[in-house]
Amino acid sequence: MKKKADIKRILLIGIPMLLLAIGIKMLDDEARILWFERNGTNYTRAQFYLFSGEKERAFSVKENEDVRIEWEPELKKGRLLLRVDTRGESIEAEEADTITFSAPESGQINLQVKGEEARGSFEVRWSIDQ
Repeated sequence: MKKKADIKRILLIGIPMLLLAIGIKMLDDEARILWFERNGTNYTRAQFYLFSGEKERAFSVKENEDVRIEWEPELKKGRLLLRVDTRGESIEAEEADTITFSAPESGQINLQVKGEEARGSFEVRWSIDQ
């Protein structure tokens, strides 16, 4: 009998607390629900139930290196946008795309994925040729 009372207490307190935590996180401009992310030296990928906000990654290049970035979003709803700062201009891609450019100077290339009530996954891979 005591076990049933404990389970009821957990359900009566635990579930509303979980919903409250999710609600508070959703009030912010950024939301990540069921977010699973994997990062490597030349890629980043994520799967999610809900993503609103920004995810950023950066990598180093040297002057005149050729950079290739592969963008593969898979959406069930919402919107995803990849923005690449090439140290000279900004390139955006919403649909699956391959972006290539030559680095104008040494430094960091910044990648930014922006989600707007998105559900699905994305993968960004990059390679550098000298």
